[in-house]
Amino acid sequence: MAAEKKRGARSLTLRVLSPLGAIVDAEVSSVTLPGLYGDFTVLADHHDTVAQLGSGIAHYAANGERRFLSVHGGVATVQGDRIEVCSPICELAEEIDEERAAQARQRAEERLAEKTEDMDIARAQAALSRALLRLEAAQLTRTT
Repeated sequence: MAAEKKRGARSLTLRVLSPLGAIVDAEVSSVTLPGLYGDFTVLADHHDTVAQLGSGIAHYAANGERRFLSVHGGVATVQGDRIEVCSPICELAEEIDEERAAQARQRAEERLAEKTEDMDIARAQAALSRALLRLEAAQLTRTT
């Protein structure tokens, strides 16, 4: 029983990377990520794996606090008690400029409403999705 408690108290080393550099490098007790087919959680002693990420809110627990990230695709690799996340677009929720995200949402909504012949609908929908996700992540940080 004591060995189980000791093992359960182990931590993971989380490293989150984007093209801008390391966003997170921390010891954490758990990480929940947006997988391509749904969210998944990684705890200490997780089996080694590689997972493709979708867009969503990631969160991790460190020092008794829950922190949030906006993640838009990428890959997560779990090896031993290390998890590395590489994402082309990823932001810590507390660093998101809500006013800028709201403006991006408004621009994307206006583009989609116009629907001109030369408009790239998929690009406008992706911009709207990113803006909404960034706003959601920022709001989660304010309410927890």
